[in-house]
Parts: sequence; structure tokens; C-alpha cells
Amino acid sequence: MNTLIHSIRPLHFALRILSLAHRPLPFASRILHFTLRPLPLALCLTTALSSCNKTETAQTEEAAPEKAPTELKLTAEQEKNFGISLGSPETRTVFDAIVLNGVVESSPQQSASVSFPLTGIVRSIGALSGNSVGKGSTLATIESLELIQLQEDYWKTAGQLQFAEQERQRQTTLSQEEVGAKRKLQQAESEMRVLEATKQGIEAKLQVVGIDPKSLKTNQIVRTIALRSPIGGVVKSVQTTLGKSINGGESLFEIINQTGARLVLKVFEKDVARIKVGQKVTFDNGTATISSLGTTFDPNSRTVDAYATLSATRLLAGQYVNGKVVSSPRQAETLPETAIVRTGETAHVFVKTPQGIYRPIDVKTGASQDGFVEVIFNQKPTLPIVITGAQTLQAELTKGEGEEE
Repeated sequence: MNTLIHSIRPLHFALRILSLAHRPLPFASRILHFTLRPLPLALCLTTALSSCNKTETAQTEEAAPEKAPTELKLTAEQEKNFGISLGSPETRTVFDAIVLNGVVESSPQQSASVSFPLTGIVRSIGALSGNSVGKGSTLATIESLELIQLQEDYWKTAGQLQFAEQERQRQTTLSQEEVGAKRKLQQAESEMRVLEATKQGIEAKLQVVGIDPKSLKTNQIVRTIALRSPIGGVVKSVQTTLGKSINGGESLFEIINQTGARLVLKVFEKDVARIKVGQKVTFDNGTATISSLGTTFDPNSRTVDAYATLSATRLLAGQYVNGKVVSSPRQAETLPETAIVRTGETAHVFVKTPQGIYRPIDVKTGASQDGFVEVIFNQKPTLPIVITGAQTLQAELTKGEGEEE
């Protein structure tokens, strides 16, 4: 641009001299006309380039974002309003917590599936889901034709056995008088033994059903029978309705007694070596104690089962639990939870410089205990740390970010 201006100035000066002299110089005028013809175009290009450079510079200056503040300086009044207090890390005893997920499982000895061994019809229902029942409580009343037939067989066999005993006694008397009668005696004794076995079998079947044969009166036939709970507990489910025809062995009720319930916990392979029998498991609704460790590794979930005995709790069978096992104690530097500012997966604390400037420094957090958190510094700070008011400082530090967006 400077070169162009310097080349134009002599020509412009010569033109002015010729104009003042009023002398016709055709040749000189042609030279000047030829030389000055590109001048407007050059001046336009120069003006456009200069304008573009100014626009780009302005746009660059506008696009450059302001850097977010990384420190704060507060007045004494602001410090008071923010509730700022200072301190330093404390060495405290902490425990590493191992997080375990599991489910409540009822003890096999304290749960029952109640069924009736014969076919029949449900004539009444005495317990509903959620009801507490005692051992021996009536859950339902069942009418059964098979039960009637079983009793008929019992009384029929009992009569036959009575006749067989009498026949044996008669043959015993005859055998003492006649030698040939011994064969009939042996036959009578054999028939009696068969009938005794048959009667005993029927008596056993009646006992399974719930009828004591000794309690039956002579030739008495019972049409219905009470289905009773084998344990005390809570009715988990009822799988029948009034008037329903049931098959022998069909489950009709489920009873659960929470006594003896335990936790089945999933332990990841990285934590298996840290879990020991006798360790306490804590969760929202109670505690438990590790009683045993499984010996089978699940390759899909990469876990091993751990079993824990529950203390008194209101947990129900099948309920999921998030628990923690506390490992051996150790010493660590800690800060109150109020000093830690967490942003996503990172954390930091604020320190105060001698000039009164508050500045965040990154930390790593570890175990927590009684409101204190283990902190690990890249380099332990020598400046005092903000113990209370850290969250307010963080809000003040970042309050302009949302407005700019």
C-alpha cells in the first residue's frame, strides 16, 4: 500500500504543474491518463481489504470468551455472611466400606408349602395373605371322597382282622386235638398277618391326612378335614379359592417365619479376600453378621455368595438389600463433609491465601466416618482450608457461568 502511494504522488504533482501552465501537452497527458487509470480500482481494493481486516479483528475480539474466575476475594462482611470458617486436616480412624447387594432369604426350616395329599374340594378358607398364623392353625377345610374311601377301607380291614383273629384261635384249639388241623392254623395266621399289615398301612395314610385312627369311633366316617399350618408365621400366599377342586399334593398355602431369615450377598471377586466370617453388615433397616462364605464362583456376575444372619428386622423374604461391610480400621487425614465440594466425579476444597484470596485445590476422597471424609492431596497444602461455607464459595465462583450461557 505504501509503495502504491509513493508512486502516485510524483504523477499527481506533475499533473498539477501542467494544468497551471495551460500548455497543451498531448503526449504527457496520455502518459498521465494511462498511469492513473488503475488508481480508482487500487483504492477500492485497498479500502475493502482494510475493512475486512477491521471486521475480522472485531469478530475475533468478540468470539474470545472470558475465562471463568478461578479464585475469589471476599470482604470481611462477605466472609461473615458466607459463614466461612477455616481449619486443617485431622488424623482420624476410618474404616473402608465394602458395598454388597443381596436379597433376604427365609430359612428352609422356617418356611412351608402346605398341601393336602388327597384329591378334594375346598369348603372353607381360614387364612388370607398377610395373616399371622400359629402352628396347628386351620388354614382351610377340605371335603374328600378319597378320604371317605380310605376310612371305609380301614373299617373293612379292621372287621376282617377281627374275624381272622377269632379263626386263628379256633384253629389253634383244633390243632391241639387233630394233627391235620395244623395246616389250617398256619393259613389262618398268615391271613391275620396280611390283614394286620393292611390295617397298619391304612392307619399310616390316615395319620398323613391328619386323622388319628384311635380317635375314630366305631364305623365313624369323616367327610371333611381341617388343613392345618405346620409352622407359625405369616401367610405369604394363598393359591386356592372356595369350592376349588384340588389334586393331591397341590400347594395351597405358603407360610414363612422370619425367624432364622438370612441375607444372601453378592461379593465381587476383588473384595472376596476382604470378607471374613463374623464381620458386621449394616443397612438401612438393621444389621447382620457374616456367617459363611460360598465356595462357588459365578463366572457371569464374577461374584461369590456370602451368607449373613439377620438381627431383629422387619425385612421380608425376597426383599433386596444394599449393605456395607466395614473392614479393619486405619488412620487417615480427614476433613468434615462440609469442606468437600463435589462436581461430578471430582472433588476439591478451598484454601485461603495470606492476601485473603480463596482458591480451589483438587483432592481425592476415600472412606467416610461420622461426618468426616478421608482426603488425599497431590501436595498437602500449608494454607488454611475452608471448613464451613465451601458450598457458598463454590456457588459464588460459578454464579456467572449459567448467566453467560
